[in-house]
Amino acid sequence: MVISFSLIRITPGDPASARLGAGAEIEAIEQLRERLGLNVNPFRQFIMYVNGLLHGDMGVSLVNDVDIFDTIKRTLPLTLTYILLSVFFAFIISVPIGTYIGWTSKASIVYIFRSITSVIIATPNFFIAMIGILLFSVQKNWAPVFGYMSEFPGNLKYLWLPVSINTLILVSIVSRVLHTSVVDTRNEEFVETGIIRGVSRPRFFWFYILKPSMAPTVVLMSYMMGTMLGATVILETIFSLPGIGRELVGAVMASDYPMVQGILMFFGVITVFISFIGDLIAYRLDRRVKL
Repeated sequence: MVISFSLIRITPGDPASARLGAGAEIEAIEQLRERLGLNVNPFRQFIMYVNGLLHGDMGVSLVNDVDIFDTIKRTLPLTLTYILLSVFFAFIISVPIGTYIGWTSKASIVYIFRSITSVIIATPNFFIAMIGILLFSVQKNWAPVFGYMSEFPGNLKYLWLPVSINTLILVSIVSRVLHTSVVDTRNEEFVETGIIRGVSRPRFFWFYILKPSMAPTVVLMSYMMGTMLGATVILETIFSLPGIGRELVGAVMASDYPMVQGILMFFGVITVFISFIGDLIAYRLDRRVKL
């Protein structure tokens, strides 16, 4: 709250001037600033902001007088939809890849895996998005270049490309972490005990290899879901998706203080909550993890 409140106010721009336009008179701008409560010192503005939050009021937009909570309710479902789809597909793809690469002893396969994932991780997501638009929208016409349709299943043709890009990046990160975790788990003494006891192959792979190796992977994925909220700013702008990330970009450009503060605070709450859930799941998977 403090950081977002401070940063948006030191950023160049004035919401009153942006709302009235470039040709507005100084007197009209000052009257609007007084009506919006921008003529008082920042400390008092912050106190008023916190007081409103304690009473369940996130405020209204300084640009169009729209309630901030209503804006979040309108734009957040789209963003959460393709984030959850990305995480789901990344999980079901990363688990077999990371487990197989971690269990195999072929050095050539490991080197190829590390090289490919390193290139993907090092490539900015906006560059991958532009390559995807060039290949699948411009050349193949398999996905629209921009726009969105909210009705199912029509919305899938607008979402599959950004979901695929998110999934590709997530698979590269998650599979590498799972690969490293499987390699470390193989060296544990309880794995040798399972081999000596002659545990069945399905039980051995699940209880002795995969389950304890999944704990750091689940924690990472919960963290990545939080960071993906920030990454939506880029993808939603590129694909013109009416999600919360694109709403944040517009609010910053218009110096819409309450909107920026409300969205960033919502991002923070979701990130902390998802990370906490990830820690709980990791504890259930591996009791060696300390809460």
